Amino acid sequence: MSQGDYTFLEDLDDEHLALAQIAVDRKDYSSALELAEDFLEERPLSVEALNLCAVAASGLGDDQKALSIYRKAIQLDPANGALHHNYGVLLEKLGSLSQALEHFWKAHKLQPDFPEAFINLGNVLDELNRTEEALQMYFRALHRQPGSVDIHYNVGYALNRLGRYLEALSHFDIALELSPGDTACMNGRGFSLAGLGKDREALEAYSAAITLEPETAIYHFNLGLSLTRLGQIEEALAAFDRVLELDPGSHEARIERAQLLTTTGRFPQALKELDRAAELDPDGTDPIFYRAMVFEAMGDLESALENLEECLKRDPDSLFVLNNKGNALMDLGRLDEALDCFDTILSSSDRYPLAHYNRACVMARQGRVAEAVAALEAAARQERHFIRDAENDPDFDPIRRKPSFVNLLDRLDRD
Repeated sequence: MSQGDYTFLEDLDDEHLALAQIAVDRKDYSSALELAEDFLEERPLSVEALNLCAVAASGLGDDQKALSIYRKAIQLDPANGALHHNYGVLLEKLGSLSQALEHFWKAHKLQPDFPEAFINLGNVLDELNRTEEALQMYFRALHRQPGSVDIHYNVGYALNRLGRYLEALSHFDIALELSPGDTACMNGRGFSLAGLGKDREALEAYSAAITLEPETAIYHFNLGLSLTRLGQIEEALAAFDRVLELDPGSHEARIERAQLLTTTGRFPQALKELDRAAELDPDGTDPIFYRAMVFEAMGDLESALENLEECLKRDPDSLFVLNNKGNALMDLGRLDEALDCFDTILSSSDRYPLAHYNRACVMARQGRVAEAVAALEAAARQERHFIRDAENDPDFDPIRRKPSFVNLLDRLDRD
């Protein structure tokens, strides 16, 4: 939750400015702008009046005028923290995040105890994917306003993004004690519970939010994700249908529907859903990637491979897609080409255990015992479950009785 413009009335004794401030507070921006501009005719260098003009102009959608006014006001009073803050709010709204960050820092330095500057610093840092830094800003704001629902929400949201779900849950619980009807916090609480593997409890949180705000698409979307994980396929499909009723442009909901349709063998419907997703996101790779998954489930490996190669044309650095291409090639018996895929992945990142495992599968099928055993050990050292997987994987049948393979399984089982 963001913090809006900070207006100020320090030592204002002029009726026009007082009325302009009241109009801004009521969001009557036309009246505020008229009153502030009248005042500026007599006192054109009044920073207070310029600030109110800029706030009102932005409220009326004239952001370019607001930008120009803020620049003039800051030239007149560069040490005014509130001006830098308000200018930062507008820059953030316009997507100029680096500039917004610069002015929020100035606002903080000029007014160190101004909590709104910390909140907006956190918001911009989070948008820049600097979530750890954002969290520290929110904590500093929370220290000054411990009873703020918005700040507890922001802390919880950031912690969710960092995967710290238990900590996030505590902040959403506090926020809901302060404001029991806050649906955004209910949704955030549901996300935390889902992250903790408590999808049934998450359903209760999402359902409570939907009861109060049934027209908010993201609540239905998150509900659908939890229903999917619980294996309630038809209910999940209904949830994503509701998302699309509320937000027909949600290609994410179509992707989720396509995956559910694929798992239940409704392949033609899944492909139609992905076609619609591609229309909504023509430059994206997700519809193509999941189309490959549908073809793979249908047993049409050549079509799956064709779509994976198209994905890699659009996103050559995707190791995940490259791994799937290797799997498709392996299933087609094109083992040397599959091995090239896994080797390419590992040349970019040795910390990709699935590529080590798949490489071991290829080597085993080729009868290259020592190399297969070494690759499997590398996978298992990073993720232990690959040893159990290898025990039942038919790819290892050609080397299953080889002493080095048997010894590896015994040795890692003992470790």
